[in-house]
Amino acid sequence: MLPFDQDTIAAISTPPGTGGLAVIRVSGPQSLQVVTPLFSATENLVPRHATFGKLSHEKLGEGDFDDCVVTYFKGPNSATGEDLVEISIHGGAFLQQRLLEVLLQEPSVRPAGAGEFTLRSFLNGKTDLSRAEAVADLIHAKDAAAHKNARHQLGGGLMGLVSSISENLTHSLVLLEAELDFSDQEIEFTPTEALLPSLQEIKETTLSLLDTYYYGRRLEEGFRVPIVGSPNSGKSSLFNQLLKQDRAIVTSQAGTTRDTIEKAISIAGHTVVLVDTAGLRDTKDEAELSGVDRSNEEISRADLVVLVHAPDTENISLSLPDDAQQITVYNKVDLDTSPPKNKDIYTSCSTGSGLESLHNAIYSHVINISSKNVQGVVLSNERHRDVFNRFLEQVSACISAAGASLGPEYVASDLRLALDILGEITGKTTPDDILNQIFSGFCVGK
Repeated sequence: MLPFDQDTIAAISTPPGTGGLAVIRVSGPQSLQVVTPLFSATENLVPRHATFGKLSHEKLGEGDFDDCVVTYFKGPNSATGEDLVEISIHGGAFLQQRLLEVLLQEPSVRPAGAGEFTLRSFLNGKTDLSRAEAVADLIHAKDAAAHKNARHQLGGGLMGLVSSISENLTHSLVLLEAELDFSDQEIEFTPTEALLPSLQEIKETTLSLLDTYYYGRRLEEGFRVPIVGSPNSGKSSLFNQLLKQDRAIVTSQAGTTRDTIEKAISIAGHTVVLVDTAGLRDTKDEAELSGVDRSNEEISRADLVVLVHAPDTENISLSLPDDAQQITVYNKVDLDTSPPKNKDIYTSCSTGSGLESLHNAIYSHVINISSKNVQGVVLSNERHRDVFNRFLEQVSACISAAGASLGPEYVASDLRLALDILGEITGKTTPDDILNQIFSGFCVGK
């Protein structure tokens, strides 16, 4: 467990200059003592009650500094597990900075480090590491789906799943250790092979959980959907129609698009990044060739590729990444009286036909992937994936040892290692350098 100073910290928990209201948080043993000389209604302060008053002190300037609401939380019944005071003031940059400067003039107060409020909450047992990380995910959530996933983790979704797996492993370990404790007595014990069904179930759960990571990263990065095809197949027109705005230049001249253009839209609460690309064809034109290279790069990064054909362009085929899927679109269908039968969707940007079908196809792709979860848990954190990969290897070792009828001491040793690895998710066994890395990525004031 990381040591930290038992002093008092202060920070602005809202960005300066954002307007509205701002909150300055003070946490530590001297929290109440440093705030009360500045607050006009100190005598009315009651733990866990918001109290209205004025900030007024010669250090703040002549006269009343600002109206405010002060809320006092007596430790350990606070977010950080220690005395905590929150001062709500008007959100002007000067008001926030000046009040913080005055608070930091006190010898017992120092500026909070990045993520230090959440770190203290973790170290004081008010939250586990997975929920602490969810605070950062919640702050950075850029769409409804990412917000929902962060809220589920903040509510203990991942912790609950880890606790359930830990309980099953601990039960198996207790059985084995009982056999070791009474090995000198004539008692018939359960063979190690009897642990296999439970261990195999844990392995399957872990595999399913790791399978959610692809979707979890899409929550962080968005779904990338390039629109590709031959020059003049109508890619830019489709791009504009999906955006419902003229974002890309459209002309009748083939090769108008020489660079990629991207724009994020929201589909089913998820961020979908549409990318208009340069037409794919053999060319000696240096600028066009650069555009083709960028188009191929987009294909290599794609989650879903919209491949556009048209009656007046050359058909092409693509080699897609393993995880990517493809929708084939036959565009300009209004120009062809007998279109081919092997395309997924038929569109016309001139008449608007098929555009809703294309939007629905992208929607279905997003929904199908978003359905992957384990008891509502989706892995979006690379650290979590690394832990569960190592945990999977250790559980597999447990299964091998139990299946080979090795002695209970060998299987028990493997189970203890598996539990230690799993404990890294909640912070029970997480090394200090990893904790430092996690909390240093938080913003100040959280």
